[in-house]
Amino acid sequence: MDTVPAQRALQLKEVLDRIELPPLQDIPDREAMARASLKRWRLPGTEIDFVLIETGPRAGEFLVSANTVDRLPEFYQRVMSLPYKPGPAKELNDAYRTLTSGRAQTIYEAFLSSPIGLSYIVPTRWMLNLPDWARASVAGAAAWQWLGLGVGLLLGALVIFAGYRLANRLTDRSEDQSGSRWDSLPVPVAIIFVAGVLIPLVYALFRIGGTPRVVIAFVQISALYLMAAWLFIIGSIIVGDVIVSSEHLKRRSLDSQLIRLGTRLVGVAGAIAFLIEGADELGFPAYSVLAGLGVGGLAVALAARDSIANLLGSLLIMLEKPFRIGHYIRLGGTEGAVEDVGFRSTRIRTLDNSLISIPNNAVVNTTVENLSLRTMRRQRFFVQITYDTPRERVEEMVAGIQQLIADHPLTNKSNFQVCFNNFGESSLDILVMFYFDVDDYGVELREREAMLLQVIDLAKDVGVEFAFPTRTLRVETSGPAATAESADILRWPAS
Repeated sequence: MDTVPAQRALQLKEVLDRIELPPLQDIPDREAMARASLKRWRLPGTEIDFVLIETGPRAGEFLVSANTVDRLPEFYQRVMSLPYKPGPAKELNDAYRTLTSGRAQTIYEAFLSSPIGLSYIVPTRWMLNLPDWARASVAGAAAWQWLGLGVGLLLGALVIFAGYRLANRLTDRSEDQSGSRWDSLPVPVAIIFVAGVLIPLVYALFRIGGTPRVVIAFVQISALYLMAAWLFIIGSIIVGDVIVSSEHLKRRSLDSQLIRLGTRLVGVAGAIAFLIEGADELGFPAYSVLAGLGVGGLAVALAARDSIANLLGSLLIMLEKPFRIGHYIRLGGTEGAVEDVGFRSTRIRTLDNSLISIPNNAVVNTTVENLSLRTMRRQRFFVQITYDTPRERVEEMVAGIQQLIADHPLTNKSNFQVCFNNFGESSLDILVMFYFDVDDYGVELREREAMLLQVIDLAKDVGVEFAFPTRTLRVETSGPAATAESADILRWPAS
């Protein structure tokens, strides 16, 4: 993580201003290195390496190696007690020591404790004449810098607290707005403002460097990328809600569920990208770890195959839309109204008011009969009349039922059947089959009841009696004197 490039450059210059360098003609140039097929050159008498950059925008150049940059604080500690070589660096150090009454030891220390950032707020001469306790170095920073850093962090904490209070106030105002996520925005926005604006401003004003700068920069970058990931997820949820609201979709409809799922998947993907980039910025091998997760991800996918299958099932339901919220469906041995389609299961309210959750994977692999999408609802029943009904009255009964169907305003007139159909065990059976042009189950039940009542009235008008199951038992006396005339015939309804 390269958080202090200016400090590293000054540390390298501090080293070079104190050690003897080889003559310029002894330092190989790019052509000499190419002729010798060398990709690395070390400054004689030191551990400072220059390497050939082979990829990226600086390809073909010789730059200070990454390992050397990391060790520059160590090299600086080795030479900081050595005197400067004659030249501009020694003259600059002497001038600054004069301004500070001999308290500044090196140019690097002068840079770290320079009050130049505060020159618009506090006169420079005041800062140059601070008491010794204020200029004392603590963990790589002067006491006055620690004081300024504390003030900056306190302001940052107040900004974040203000965001938290604003979020609570928005939450109280939007309690009646189910699913609203606007109240989640103030906290991450406040943290991003502190990490992206306020902390860099503190750096510029107080010249924080050294170990404190490295630690704070680590926290700063972590907070920026974490909050960016969080904000991206919240933003994706808000976008989904806005799309659903703008299209005037029902909140629990399949279309709204699909839109929300799509935006949330985009949000998760964006958040993962932010986290990977942040880890790479912090120096973690995020891309290598991501590649290694491919094998682990396969194992996780195998272990969670049922959950993944249910998630894919929910996607198929939302895309194909075999039913919607509120539709009455028959699914295997289950029948009821669809109350909700989640990412794992579909919930159905049965006729006995039980709520059944069926895994979405089972839903897509089972035949679904959507009773609510029937354009017509078939009615089929038998009118059973007694065997002693004359033929003329049977025909009159059939014609009367046909007329009832033809006169009904909600029946389909092009497709119905009424006919004497069968000799039953104890009745003459008239088959009645027709369709109601209704799309509501409650309306169907009411109209079916009205039709059956009309059939009862018609039977009374025609003089037809409905049959009921009966049995005939013939009892004969035994013995030679038994004759047909002595037989008794008993009839009673079958139990």
